[in-house]
Amino acid sequence: MRHPVELLVQPSENVSPFGQTTRMEGSDVGFVYVLTNPAMPGLVKIGFTTDLPEDRAAALSRHPGVPLSFTVEFRALTTRWRALEKLVHRYLADARVNPKREFFRVPVDRAIETVRECVLDIDGIDAWVTGASSRPHLIGDPQRISLALEAGDIFVLLSHSGLSSSHGFGWQPVDVWQAHANGDQLEIIPAAREGETAGFSIGDELGAQDPVPHLDRERKVSNGVLLGRERLTPGDRVLWLSDSGNVVEKCKSVLFEALAYCQVVYRSWTPQLTTDGHPLLLNILTREPSPAMVAASQHAIALPVPRAWAPRPTAQSAPMDPITPERWLPQLRPRAQRKKKSQHRSTRNTRHGA
Repeated sequence: MRHPVELLVQPSENVSPFGQTTRMEGSDVGFVYVLTNPAMPGLVKIGFTTDLPEDRAAALSRHPGVPLSFTVEFRALTTRWRALEKLVHRYLADARVNPKREFFRVPVDRAIETVRECVLDIDGIDAWVTGASSRPHLIGDPQRISLALEAGDIFVLLSHSGLSSSHGFGWQPVDVWQAHANGDQLEIIPAAREGETAGFSIGDELGAQDPVPHLDRERKVSNGVLLGRERLTPGDRVLWLSDSGNVVEKCKSVLFEALAYCQVVYRSWTPQLTTDGHPLLLNILTREPSPAMVAASQHAIALPVPRAWAPRPTAQSAPMDPITPERWLPQLRPRAQRKKKSQHRSTRNTRHGA
């Protein structure tokens, strides 16, 4: 099987490049949670928070009308927590005990499965404007994104050669990635400098280290299994391609463009294995891109120059500047140490579920 990069190098003669871009809405990361309370048998509380779910549960438990403490049964990390909460509430509307409260009479397993299904709708490719006519989505602080993937989704990493390059001028595919299970997650997180990022494929010392292995301060809640960690430099583009449903004649595509150095993290809660029993990593391909994927990639290669540009890194091209999990996920800091949110931040990003 030819490496898919070989299929993508020559652009089609009939593509019509587009130069418009879309700056993504500023976003932090938050959680949609499922809570239970032994004083409320048969009920679950489903809401969102921009703190850790444990902090939210503790705040609810301090209410004088609550005799026992809430327990966090599940959490889903997302940059679209408000929309995710709303969709989950809609799916479970028949089980809601009070339209003004976030309590539902459903088994915990059903509540968790509903949240997981809704994550695919809210953070999946259908939540983005797709197709050749869509604009590249710009990623720079604070435009962090979290993508919910389906098995077989393909990502093409595109790098621009730069005006001073001796290897020609234009876009080149430098890597191809694949998601291996439904519900896998790919995050793209802006960093302050190049040294804060690491890449597995270029042999960085920290390339195989999970930047956020746990989702709680006690380090008891696993953040899935790290299966890929890669770098983006300013100007890099990532093309997300999906032909789920086995319709190989068509594919959905979304294009992202990095305005800053970014950390790419790919993780799974249901890791798939090779025939030798090794985990399928982001850089391991088990399929070839479909003809529709190749066509979409060729279209992306014909696009104009990026808004920002920096040369692609080599192994340890910048001194490693390892940072703590709290830097990538600020909620892990004690609440008293977290910086106050800007007065200009939209109040909808700080509201807790009632």
